[in-house]
Amino acid sequence: MTIKEFSRLCGCNPQTLRYYDHVDLLKPVKVDSWTGYRYYNEDQAVQYVKIKNLQLAGFSIDEIKGLLDADNETVFQAFSEKIAEQEDRLRKTREIQRSYLSEVQRMKEKVKEFRETVLSLTEDYDPTEEFGISADEYREIVDSLTNYLDTHEFTEGDFDYDLSPDGDAAREEPEYLHVLNNPDYRVIYEQHGWEHVREVMGKFTIPDDGKEYMLLFTISKDKENQTAFANTALAVLLAHHVTSRLETCKTSQKLGCNVTVSEDGKNHFWLLVSD
Repeated sequence: MTIKEFSRLCGCNPQTLRYYDHVDLLKPVKVDSWTGYRYYNEDQAVQYVKIKNLQLAGFSIDEIKGLLDADNETVFQAFSEKIAEQEDRLRKTREIQRSYLSEVQRMKEKVKEFRETVLSLTEDYDPTEEFGISADEYREIVDSLTNYLDTHEFTEGDFDYDLSPDGDAAREEPEYLHVLNNPDYRVIYEQHGWEHVREVMGKFTIPDDGKEYMLLFTISKDKENQTAFANTALAVLLAHHVTSRLETCKTSQKLGCNVTVSEDGKNHFWLLVSD
């Protein structure tokens, strides 16, 4: 029968049959070499029903191809597995729906915290000696980053920082060691035994490749203000490496900063990337 007659038998549009032919799901039994007309037989109507139902149930083209020659028991088992898969997806979607507003609120609070801690100027902290910048230069950095925050929408983890002035004494393993020992992270630059962080900054670059980067500092106890150190280090790094992109708001990096007190009384720095 012609494609028009077969489509009428199956209750579908001829275009659907042409699509099934194109993706090798339901090929016509004959194609006239002269006219290009497609011809089907009645037995293929059962195959069409199988394809249509599997497609409606959410099976992919490749999954359907794998079930075309399967018996009904196998097809029913595939339906059961698909139902379980979709029920799990539905459960997760409902969980996301329930947590959506709290996630939004947490993100707002995290951005607010980032503003107040990372971008705030500490009154009794002078970044000149440590970072080699003046108060005016630092103010420009803060203003640029404030504008960046004002013009961006962030997701959880876009900016992450861990300020641990007590060296993570309460943890079994310091966070910086946890990251260094994490197989998902790779060290791409490190420097040890420096006196001021200005000796470290500017000796590496962070590509705008959308990957997650982590700055790890372990610093001596004599650093004047460890919280201000972490705040300023992250601000200066962002200014040095993404200032040109702050105005265009195109940077997609995730940048974390972890600062702890060193065990040997020396200053150490690692830059890692998550592969």
